[in-house]
Amino acid sequence: MQFRTGVVSVITIAAALMAESAHAQFNNQWVSFSNQTASRMNIAPTQVSSNNDEVDFGIGDLDKNGYPDVVAVRKQPNTSPGKRTNILLMNYNGVLTNKTAEFASATDVPGDNGFLTPTNDRDVVVVDVDGDGWLDFVTTIVISFGDPKHINHPRVYRNLGNDVNGNWLGMKFENGRIPQLFVGATPTGANACGIAAGDLTGDGWPDLYLVDYDNGEPANQDLGDRLLVNDGNGFFTDETSSRMTPQQTSSAFGTAGHIVDLNLDGANDIVRSQNGSTTVIYNNPNNVGHFNLMQTPPSGAAYHVGVGDLNNDGRIDLAMGDDGSDNYTYNTGVDALGRVIWGPSKQYQFLAGGDDGFGNQMILEDFNGDGWRDVIQTDVDVDIGGCSRRTHVYHNPGGAVGAQITLKEERESASNAGWLGAVGLKSNDLTGGYNVMALDIDVDGDLDFILGRCNGTFVWVNDGGDICQQSVGFQGPGDATLTCCGTGLGTGQTSTLSLSRVQPNSVAVLFASLSSSPIALPQTGGTLAAFPIALTLSLPTSATGTLDLPVPGGFGAFSLYTQFVTPNGAGYEMSDCVRLDFQP
Repeated sequence: MQFRTGVVSVITIAAALMAESAHAQFNNQWVSFSNQTASRMNIAPTQVSSNNDEVDFGIGDLDKNGYPDVVAVRKQPNTSPGKRTNILLMNYNGVLTNKTAEFASATDVPGDNGFLTPTNDRDVVVVDVDGDGWLDFVTTIVISFGDPKHINHPRVYRNLGNDVNGNWLGMKFENGRIPQLFVGATPTGANACGIAAGDLTGDGWPDLYLVDYDNGEPANQDLGDRLLVNDGNGFFTDETSSRMTPQQTSSAFGTAGHIVDLNLDGANDIVRSQNGSTTVIYNNPNNVGHFNLMQTPPSGAAYHVGVGDLNNDGRIDLAMGDDGSDNYTYNTGVDALGRVIWGPSKQYQFLAGGDDGFGNQMILEDFNGDGWRDVIQTDVDVDIGGCSRRTHVYHNPGGAVGAQITLKEERESASNAGWLGAVGLKSNDLTGGYNVMALDIDVDGDLDFILGRCNGTFVWVNDGGDICQQSVGFQGPGDATLTCCGTGLGTGQTSTLSLSRVQPNSVAVLFASLSSSPIALPQTGGTLAAFPIALTLSLPTSATGTLDLPVPGGFGAFSLYTQFVTPNGAGYEMSDCVRLDFQP
């Protein structure tokens, strides 16, 4: 959509319609990705991950050049002691460049070589541990009992910042920042499959929570989960026993952890997945840093958990990778004890096919810029492996704030030969996913993602740098979806207004107004003479059309509210309302 004050602009209306069903439409092109690995990564995909090299990613701008970098930690797949070296991929103008030797090999341990030292790393978190304004990262290690402490404990890599000439100095492993861990009086190795960072004590400094894997531990060396408290300078002490009960820290097959404020009481809580369930451990707001309540949200056989607000009500919801059907649950409020009231366990909607079982790590991010978080769920189980399943991409269509929105796997057709989840992704692009992370690799304003798989690691770039205008809500009836995506709504920019999931061969009326209560006015001579405005468009099975939109002069920046209404017999159906934000 081109906009110039006082000049006629053009909206292209694309009706994505299929004859099968208004409630199960294929080819809803809600977002598109292209595989740009060859031009976005200077290392071969199989050098990062493979059938013999499991990978997990951390994302952050380590050198402050404005581009997000990638920390790739690796190990032999599944429940195994096999060690691997790690990889630091620095982002230079949108290209991930292997700089492990230059910027991640420094250490304070004689004989150690930082990331070039093989370790059995399962997870990594990027966080500024010492508060100097430079992002550090912490890796966590499993099944390394009998190795020296610097090999079998989490490893903190401190960011050295810039020298006096402004040159970045890289990362340095500093062994003393993590304490020796004990079972009773016996020193032992850590065995944490998941690590989370966040302020649990209320002092403003990020603490660490280690989720105990439990598998592969020698007799009498079960650490359980551990809470490591930050002293304010990036050095940690084990204060688990003084702040948490043995029941709270007892993990069997723990795989993932997060630190978030679930009940909105101002104190961060802990979410972990372990032994087929998700557990919430609540921080005591009257004694912050000490934990007084536990809860198990509804789930099936969950072995991984992700967090994020899926329905824009300001509350953190949960998504869970399950041995059966992956699922999610909405945070609907708080009971008298301060525990979250969880909605029912919901499963994703499939237009064809279904969940192929054994989910792994997931991310909850807004990939099409419409203001609603979507979900990408990987598939390689951390314990028993297997690369025959595939990663799933689930679209969040939005709706009323706080609603129990159903996320769905869009696809081109019932056949697996078409795109799956999002335009550009085929079945062979998604099989055998270890880990996925979102990043804006080219800093164009939309989210791309990096996917580590059994046959390599690949960079998927969001096509066109599209900016999608915000949906401001849906009141029904019907489930038509309206989107407006493109380069933006400013001078010289073009966006496409798209309508999907409506009955074929129907007539739709586009309502548009400067207020949030559009009123239909008749079309005048092929153009629309004034605000508020309306366009009547006949929609065959597939159709495109143009709308000449005269924009009055003197408006400057303004918002235009748009919504489609489709007569349906004696009643009608309507789309969500999309707010178009124009810039002069």
